[in-house]
Amino acid sequence: MEVKQNNLINSLKIQPLIVVIRLENEFFNTSDNRNKLFLKINKLSSYGIRHIEIGWDPNEKWVGLISEIKNNFKSINIGVASISSKQSLESIISLDLNYSMSPVFKKEIHLKAIEYNQLVIPGISNIEDFKQAINLGYKIIKIFPASKLGINFLNKLKDFKENDIFFIGAGGIKSRDLKELFKNGYNALAIGRELVNQIPDKNIDMWLKNI
Repeated sequence: MEVKQNNLINSLKIQPLIVVIRLENEFFNTSDNRNKLFLKINKLSSYGIRHIEIGWDPNEKWVGLISEIKNNFKSINIGVASISSKQSLESIISLDLNYSMSPVFKKEIHLKAIEYNQLVIPGISNIEDFKQAINLGYKIIKIFPASKLGINFLNKLKDFKENDIFFIGAGGIKSRDLKELFKNGYNALAIGRELVNQIPDKNIDMWLKNI
């Protein structure tokens, strides 16, 4: 897991933005949805986005879809969002993803993930879960929901562990706030539902051109 953590940190240092795509309800019931998703990923890639998370789905066709995305978009660092159950964790083992994320810290899930060398970045919303995550060897942490927890919470975690942890902000992040959030100490940010259609708007386009 350490190698995967280091690789992701190095990749995010180059471009510290993750776009999260969540599949529509009954996504697999319509064959055209797959083409629309591929077009969306292709468009994100054309803008210069290098990190994309796809939301986990319990449908049996989901694993095949993620595998196909990985094979078709080699320039994109594909991860998975919402790994928070035994079922979701087991479904990603065969994919051997570079990274995935959980909205919360569930020690039993993270212990199993570490056993299978799967990087499941924990979502942290309190200091006790943060301590436990560090004790398990995590040096990349997601603060969730960042928009509600605020910069003061990030500063508390930084005061506790100084500069050894790479912090990703997620949850309610708006494109107009990217510059300010990076300025206030986040190392990377994940943006999803707040971005219409998960397509870069003028704020992100400008930010990408300036990094």
